[in-house]
Amino acid sequence: MFQEFYDHCKRNKYWLPYQKVLLAVSGGVDSMVLLELMQTAAQKDHLKLVVAHVDHQLRLESKAEAEYLKSYCQQKEIPYFSKVWERSDKTKNTEALAREFRYDFFTKLMEQENIPVLLTAHHSDDQAETILMKLTRGSALPNLVGIRATQSFGKGKLTRPLLIFSKERLEQFAKESTIVYFEDSSNRSDAYMRNRLRHQVVPILKKENQKFLQHMADFSEQIALADEIIQLVIEPKYDSWVVKTTEGWLVQLTELKQEKRSVQIFFLMTLFQRTIVPKGVTINRLQIDQLLLLLDQPAPQLSMDLEYGWQVVKEYNTFHLKKSELTHEAKSFHLNVNDHVFLSETEWLGLETAEKKIVLPEKVKEWSDYSLLISGQTPLPLTIRHRKNGDRISLTPNLTKRLNRLFIDQKVPNLIRERAWVIHSAEDQIIWVPQFANSYLSIPKETDKILYRLLYKIKE
Repeated sequence: MFQEFYDHCKRNKYWLPYQKVLLAVSGGVDSMVLLELMQTAAQKDHLKLVVAHVDHQLRLESKAEAEYLKSYCQQKEIPYFSKVWERSDKTKNTEALAREFRYDFFTKLMEQENIPVLLTAHHSDDQAETILMKLTRGSALPNLVGIRATQSFGKGKLTRPLLIFSKERLEQFAKESTIVYFEDSSNRSDAYMRNRLRHQVVPILKKENQKFLQHMADFSEQIALADEIIQLVIEPKYDSWVVKTTEGWLVQLTELKQEKRSVQIFFLMTLFQRTIVPKGVTINRLQIDQLLLLLDQPAPQLSMDLEYGWQVVKEYNTFHLKKSELTHEAKSFHLNVNDHVFLSETEWLGLETAEKKIVLPEKVKEWSDYSLLISGQTPLPLTIRHRKNGDRISLTPNLTKRLNRLFIDQKVPNLIRERAWVIHSAEDQIIWVPQFANSYLSIPKETDKILYRLLYKIKE
């Protein structure tokens, strides 16, 4: 078995001679077999092995197992690092949280000890169980690849050299080599989905076809190859149509709507996988189909809610993928002579006089600016707020217009409408909507003396 293992690893260049290699060792049969095989490989390639172990404190015997492993590594003169999972509540989402703790530990250890390669002991049964779990729960095509043999990890790479072997093969090797290992009692419990598949489903499938594990490995490889081809098509479109914004992502719709449905589906799947799925949002095929229907509607502005406050907002020939804003903050500001204020992280407003200019904050100097001259006939202080239902602006002495209608006429997207600032005088008359409109009331008459200038700056 060693020769098969070694040839496989060398063929795939899992390590280089004289490298440091970190082994994630739990003490179970899989990782102890990996440790045994790697000690022989280390002699051949002059590798420096380092062992990392995590005591999750989920079983009473875990402390004794950690002590044995520490003693074993000392006898073999292998550097040993361990960490205890001290989290008090281990009843909710245990598997995911434990995994996150482990891999965070491994990442920091690799950086601390300057180790470029991490090896874990996942095998072909793990691969089959993972794919079955994802098929059962529903998953995007790239995720069905299952457990990858190698991938980037931290500042190095994570490799699983035992994926070519079954659990049964590893147990047989451990028995023949008299390897000491520990049985994790939690693996016998059917409380976890993986264990139910391991105990009740996979054995039946193995009986149906002795090559079941190999077929699952082949399936995983074919999915990976198919995804490569899909990404060759989707990648240039993604780069052309998607723009990162301060709130999320903006997507161009015109060309997307002209594509075949297959391209549309895989484009949207790629979009979500690269943006909000890593943030914990689950996207299923039904939602993809609903979104395609929404995007195809003639109405210029529509929205669709997703998980955790995320939403898709269609606005004319684009759509935003962003956090929903159920209610806009009801905040307002007041300005007197030579006052200035940050309206948001990307917006600033100041009121200066003709005689005394405001000293601009350093961060706003390069921002885009808009200004409005105001005569002494405009009563102060000015109030700045977001628009309200019923707001009207006087465009001429005889014409007022609702702001909502003005935005519609200018085809201003809803997202921008909700953020627009309205500035009105002490007499509660709107004088300016920066970037969109100014009232005739703000236009100085020939006899008026211009006393003030409103300066609005925005990071666009």
